[in-house]
Amino acid sequence: MQAIICFTSDFGMGDTWVGMCHAVIYRACPQARVVDLAHDVPPYDIRKAAAVAASGVWQLPEAIHLVVVDPGVGRGRRDLCIVTGGGTVLVGPDNGVLIPATWRSGGISEVFAIEPEALTFRAPLATFHARDVLAPAAAALACGVDPAAVGFAVDAATLVDAPFEESRMENSVVVAEVVDIDRFGSVRLAISADDLVRFDLRGSVLELVFGQAVLEVPFGATFSDVPEGEAVALIDSSGWLTLAVRMGSAAERFGVEPGQIAHVRGVASE
Repeated sequence: MQAIICFTSDFGMGDTWVGMCHAVIYRACPQARVVDLAHDVPPYDIRKAAAVAASGVWQLPEAIHLVVVDPGVGRGRRDLCIVTGGGTVLVGPDNGVLIPATWRSGGISEVFAIEPEALTFRAPLATFHARDVLAPAAAALACGVDPAAVGFAVDAATLVDAPFEESRMENSVVVAEVVDIDRFGSVRLAISADDLVRFDLRGSVLELVFGQAVLEVPFGATFSDVPEGEAVALIDSSGWLTLAVRMGSAAERFGVEPGQIAHVRGVASE
């Protein structure tokens, strides 16, 4: 079986960076398959990259997930290999970008700080750990190298926090951060499909409170459950509870931005 490396970055496709990482991976592990999940993450946007990576893990839990949005490269921060309780392997910098993906794959089981000398590649340049450390590590893992062989174990409690908070229950209301606004203006919350069960969040109508704005919207299965221009809450294709407007932008309609806090509860039952 060919190992899949699912690659997310803020590199874009207009320069050589993505291609060089591919070349390093294929040279070290020719049988690997690389899926370019997203490379148009806005530069330095750890929040967006974390949301993308978590979505990727939800859809491809068996893959090795290489995630590189790394404004702190070369400043002494660690390069990590995380093994989740669900068996997913994550590779990326210790800046919080990998943490939300672990929430969707059984939490953190093991963490290793990658040691460049454990990899069969040249000494890393301070500006390009993606090519010189992270991609070689992902390739080694794709070829069957044990995660413990690419570095040394570290305490998960010492890792940099996620760029957004995990959802939680407070006074019978689910509290969740806006993790992302997609290109259609749909508002993704840090509430997964599994969280709906965990919090027993259900009902044909959901109440979503953003600051002083109180919205009551139908909880549907798809955008066409409501007329054009109307709002709907649903689990989107990336597995997040999402506030959308059919053929419109929920973010613009309701003035919502990433980082805002939503309070969510069911107000009507089937």
